[in-house]
Amino acid sequence: MPNNQALIKSKPGLTQQQFSELWYAHAAIVAPMFSYSGVQYYAQIHGPLTTTSSLSTLDLSPWAGAAEKPPSDSSVEDLPWLNDYYREVVMVDEKRFLDRDAEVWFKRIEPGTVEGERKIIIDGGKLLIEIPESVMRVWRDYEKRGKGEK
Repeated sequence: MPNNQALIKSKPGLTQQQFSELWYAHAAIVAPMFSYSGVQYYAQIHGPLTTTSSLSTLDLSPWAGAAEKPPSDSSVEDLPWLNDYYREVVMVDEKRFLDRDAEVWFKRIEPGTVEGERKIIIDGGKLLIEIPESVMRVWRDYEKRGKGEK
């Protein structure tokens, strides 16, 4: 099954390099959540982006990168502690580099539409990046919350 792609916008004022560094560092924050949720593959495609088809009319100029992962598995439980982690940790960190104030800050596109510098974070369900202990400590605190919810 092809991996979904979603274009994302950089926070205004960041260079492409700054955006890329912040987004790649963010992978360590989102990776434990993806791994827990059973995500088998996740990659970041860093700009400058190009389309894979010479016939494409897609304007890539507003977009700094593209996230790539398989369609979500709807069998994963909607756990309150996991939602809290996303809202209180992941989204807060995203404010450092994503233009969430834009009317459209991400755009889903067909699988395989864009290319750029692909950084694979999870492959075959295995994390390919180092997760700092400080991030794991926060993650474990949220997991503990989940154990208290049962």
